[in-house]
Amino acid sequence: MRAGPARPPIGLCDSCRHQQLVPNTRGSVFSLCLRSRTDPAYPRYPRVPVAACPGHEPRDRGGAERGSDLA
Repeated sequence: MRAGPARPPIGLCDSCRHQQLVPNTRGSVFSLCLRSRTDPAYPRYPRVPVAACPGHEPRDRGGAERGSDLA
């Protein structure tokens, strides 16, 4: 059984604690930058793949799934 097509790499965001994956009803998944909520210098949905970002902070590997701890 196949789960569907693989998601293309988003770049640096895939390892950032400020990323939240946002699916839509058509099956697409968007990468939301949570830093955009408090700092207008960061785009809500950055153009991908992101190769460099001054706000990148590595995600805690032992922590929760991406975005699951957010309200």
